[in-house]
Amino acid sequence: MRTQGISIAFLFLVVNLLISNAVFGSGLVLAQSDAATPGSADENRAKLIDMWQPGDPGERMNIRGRVTTIDGVPVAGARIFIRQADGEGDYTERYSTVLESDEKGRYQFGSVVPGNYYGVRHVHITVNSEGYGYFDSEILFKGDPNLDESMEQQAIFLEESNVKGETILFGRFDIVLNPN
Repeated sequence: MRTQGISIAFLFLVVNLLISNAVFGSGLVLAQSDAATPGSADENRAKLIDMWQPGDPGERMNIRGRVTTIDGVPVAGARIFIRQADGEGDYTERYSTVLESDEKGRYQFGSVVPGNYYGVRHVHITVNSEGYGYFDSEILFKGDPNLDESMEQQAIFLEESNVKGETILFGRFDIVLNPN
């Protein structure tokens, strides 16, 4: 019975790797929800797109949020461009991605807290969606000693959590799009 469970888990892993390679090879990553049973916790979050890889320097973080209209209506299919420095403060291709909000406007990505790159630690985020104005901003982090008073208001809080024996910081950054 245990061998059968391991075989099924291995098959699931292989299928997911094949799907991941096909999606990442296209240059666009969809932040669609993973298939989940109704009522499960997984059906309430977007698929995680992880730029972090084992051995990368820096503190791991996951950022999630929703893309909505001013009235709170989810915007599905919004293209979200993410770019940031790695944990040592260097910009690399690996810490840059494009993803798309799911049918409920949700998105989620994993990374590291950016290293200090000439000042405030930040993640560049831009969003394009037909019928809406261009969104261009930065995700800032509470507690960064380089934030001034006006920036502190916009910064997000990263909450520490232990996931499978690893410490990961979690934050939320919601995006509101204005109509054209």
